[in-house]
Amino acid sequence: MNPWLVVLVQGLALCLSLGLLYPQQVLAQTSPLNPDLKTPETPEQLLERGIAFIRLGNLEKAISTFRDAIHKNPNLIPAHYNLGLALAQIGKPKEAIRAFYRSIELKPDFAIAYSNIGAASLEINDAATAVLYSKRAIELSPNLAIAYYNLGLGLKQQKNISGAIAQLLKSESLDPNSPETAYNLGLLIQEIGNLNKAMEYYRKALVINPKYAEANYNLGAALLVQSKPDQSITYFQQAINQKKEQKKEYANAYYGLGIAQANLGKKSEAIQSFIRAQALFNLQQNSQWEQASEQQIKKLQP
Repeated sequence: MNPWLVVLVQGLALCLSLGLLYPQQVLAQTSPLNPDLKTPETPEQLLERGIAFIRLGNLEKAISTFRDAIHKNPNLIPAHYNLGLALAQIGKPKEAIRAFYRSIELKPDFAIAYSNIGAASLEINDAATAVLYSKRAIELSPNLAIAYYNLGLGLKQQKNISGAIAQLLKSESLDPNSPETAYNLGLLIQEIGNLNKAMEYYRKALVINPKYAEANYNLGAALLVQSKPDQSITYFQQAINQKKEQKKEYANAYYGLGIAQANLGKKSEAIQSFIRAQALFNLQQNSQWEQASEQQIKKLQP
């Protein structure tokens, strides 16, 4: 589960709350004296154009445009903030942290920026920073659900499972429609041994987002633990298909599918699932699970 996706949604909503409405093709103004000449865009116009590029999915162009806006006005807080969002989305959490940090230097009570530093810190496994900044976000904005969510994930990285569950429950109370929160609660509750309750949360995540591949996979795995391979197959297959829709592959789901098929006596189908899992684990350079797949194939072959 990637927490950053939730943060991006919150962040883009914040753009609207700050009055940063998406532009309708605001590119440059023509000179009233000479229509053929274009006057330079203002920092605010560049900011609006950068947000438009985010909407279009052109993150690299958004980043360069936000940087142009900052070059013209280094104190333009939303430009630093949105630069951080775009950098995070292209997988540059350290650069994102610097951008968010600059925004809180300019606006020390900017709660969502503190929360986003927490989220970006999770991406680089810096749990201490994630916890620190998430707590500060909560101090500034006690009803900010995403801050409790990021705090929970930070505590999880620190192996404080009970504390993580408490924070995610608080996040859920503030935002009951977050599939990520429900999913992570399922993982944590399963970790403390309450499988049935964990399955309730996986199912809740799927009610909110039926195409949540990870929730389908974990629900399938839980059903395997309960010796219900016939039911688990459906969830493994859904997880595989949902990843394919994203042009991705799901090695673990193929492995789980193979286990379920083998338990039902479907040996030839199971072998094909394990072969596919083995190939994907090889691509991931995951030798442990590649070997596990190989062992399963050998057990099933005549």
